[in-house]
Amino acid sequence: MSKEPQDDARGVITNDVPLIYAMIDAFLFLESAGPDQVDPDSAVRCMENMASNLLTLSEADQLALRAYLERIADDHSDPAYTKFVRAMPDAIGLATP
Repeated sequence: MSKEPQDDARGVITNDVPLIYAMIDAFLFLESAGPDQVDPDSAVRCMENMASNLLTLSEADQLALRAYLERIADDHSDPAYTKFVRAMPDAIGLATP
């Protein structure tokens, strides 16, 4: 089964920033959750699956996502959050400029 929606089912997302923040939140939760919250192997597998899906983006989209993450990191006041978000593009394996 293909993950791609049918052409007639595709819409245009006019504001993708909430999706990017949701992705950050998911990665941050899985990375920081204790074993009593999420099975560590399941957390790793989930993050690997998320990264694998993100790597199917075109190179241009990967670079755009990298730029969004850098801007979000720059705009945040929490040093730990900034450090985490700044490390995400390389941890995921996104294309580099």
